[in-house]
Amino acid sequence: MADETGANGAIPGGAVLPPMGFGWLDEELPAGPWSSALRGSLCDAMKTLGWAAVHAGEFAPLEHLYRDFATIFPRLLVDRDDIDRAADLYTLLHIMLWRRTQLLSELTVFNADVVRPFADYLGRHFPPLAPHASDRRVPRIAYLSETSDLFGANAVARITVSLMLGQHELRAEADRPILYCINSPATELWAFAEAFGLQIRDMARETPSRTMEAIIAQLAADEIDVLIADSNCAVATMVLQRRPVPVQAFHENGFATWAIPELDLALMGITRPSPALFAPGVEMVRTPRNTAFVFQRIERPEASIAAVRGVLCAESGVTTPSVVYGVYGRMAKITADYMAQVEAILLRDPRAIFFAGGTGRISPIMDRKRASPAGRRMVIYNEFIDGHVIGECIDIFLDSFPFPGGMSCIEVQARGVPVVWMAPPPDGEQMIIGDQRDPKLKARDADHYVELALQAADPAAWTAFGETAIGIARRFGDMREQAELVEAHIAAAWARARARRNRRMAA
Repeated sequence: MADETGANGAIPGGAVLPPMGFGWLDEELPAGPWSSALRGSLCDAMKTLGWAAVHAGEFAPLEHLYRDFATIFPRLLVDRDDIDRAADLYTLLHIMLWRRTQLLSELTVFNADVVRPFADYLGRHFPPLAPHASDRRVPRIAYLSETSDLFGANAVARITVSLMLGQHELRAEADRPILYCINSPATELWAFAEAFGLQIRDMARETPSRTMEAIIAQLAADEIDVLIADSNCAVATMVLQRRPVPVQAFHENGFATWAIPELDLALMGITRPSPALFAPGVEMVRTPRNTAFVFQRIERPEASIAAVRGVLCAESGVTTPSVVYGVYGRMAKITADYMAQVEAILLRDPRAIFFAGGTGRISPIMDRKRASPAGRRMVIYNEFIDGHVIGECIDIFLDSFPFPGGMSCIEVQARGVPVVWMAPPPDGEQMIIGDQRDPKLKARDADHYVELALQAADPAAWTAFGETAIGIARRFGDMREQAELVEAHIAAAWARARARRNRRMAA
């Protein structure tokens, strides 16, 4: 992979970019700056190798490739025309880091590795716009979402839609928020929007840069005053760095790290506020989140539920299980210690079965399945799992630890499924876990976790635990409280923005 321009390594500041070598490349990369052709071929190679590692899910390849790619990434951000390649690599690095992360604190490296270099690049080539002036008392709001499927593996769309419908109760119809979908909305989302009066915009275009341009144009057409992104994705970064609206906010959903300069407000749903997460001056406020509002309004898919139950019985070899334990979500959360407790539970009840489903690393699960005398009763699916279906097929949800589940726990509780969970450390990053769990099913250690799982499965106790689970989901399915919190913070940010504009006009 040679540099076709024969660049001598000099850059405008007079520094020299040294040659670089990586084990996954056949030859050493030359000194920089690199030609557009070299940057393009290198980007293609990184995407091919990186996405293969993502789909395999094993931590070691993800770790070393992420470090190598993060080293290369800033050197690919040269010309204005590099933007779509840069956005593709931003997305790849984002998912590579997320797939191998077991503690939220590990995500803070994303700022230095990816966010700041990308934001600096955007600042050089895409200067901020002049947001429109508005004297509206109630600002017009739009949400910018990368996930556009209420049934998908990523729960963020369900979270955002739940919040928007909560805001419907507080706003006049003309002032209701609009959902801008970075990716084309799934058919089910269109149908749900029509049924519940949700305004959505399909902003998907051929490339990230064209999507950015379309979003900015639509924001102007809709006269949006406040834009709230629900993920720190590449396109959201590209849009917010242009500053198309007066107030820009982030509704955080677990991956909080986003130190872009053009952010005003962070609505913290999971992560504890920390200066390491955002650029200086960003206001961080707590607004707990959930998806039960939407989840409780989707009809039960009876045929799919019956089919999955049949598969679980057939693959486990247990025709009539005493109890079906289960977990679903991001498989990076499943550790060897967790699987040791699953095995202990199954050995105590020879008719119990366990289901685990989701994408990402499954080696700790498969290692235990192969070695355990209860291995056949561990049914494993390394693919996307529809929680709306599997939540009807399991009796007890065994929450992961030390990285607990998020929306999956609320979703199964909405179906009356008790959640056995491990108490997080007092200084853990996830703030809301205790509020969304049954305190009677909180384990203090591994042995207690096993005992609680067996107690919850006792038919004499299961009904009461299930009723408690439904009560928790209903409490977190009432979106009015969260919507009121968000509206209060938006109103305060909007008042500050108007005051700043008035001071500038008076000066």
